[in-house]
Amino acid sequence: MSAEGQTLLRLLVQSATAFERRLNDGLRAELGDELRPAHYAVFRYLDPAGSRVSELAEAAGMTQQAMGELVTHLERCGYVERRPDPADGRARQVVATPAGRAALRVAADRIRAIEQALGDHLGADELCQLRKLLVRLDEGLRES
Repeated sequence: MSAEGQTLLRLLVQSATAFERRLNDGLRAELGDELRPAHYAVFRYLDPAGSRVSELAEAAGMTQQAMGELVTHLERCGYVERRPDPADGRARQVVATPAGRAALRVAADRIRAIEQALGDHLGADELCQLRKLLVRLDEGLRES
């Protein structure tokens, strides 16, 4: 597909969607069908020491209710649990369980495999250049 006439936003979204689709296919093959791409928002923003649902929702750009539903599903699946927040006994923190940490390791392995395949497709130098350009893009967008 030619890049001409396509916006940068569209190209970035298409690439991210394709990457997540490959990731999801691999995770579902290894972990089962209970995880969906929407659940990645929990793991993507989850602090290893724990995060409040409100923090996860803010980071993911979604409502607390929507994030709460994702967390509840992952809790039922045994990937996360809610614990009292040590800084505020009234609040609860979401933390990964041993099964959740194992799933994160599987995801990290799968991401490395996808990146290796991209390196094979693009070449190591071009993949390195892509990383650098994406960092610069992020910096430029944050400064604007």
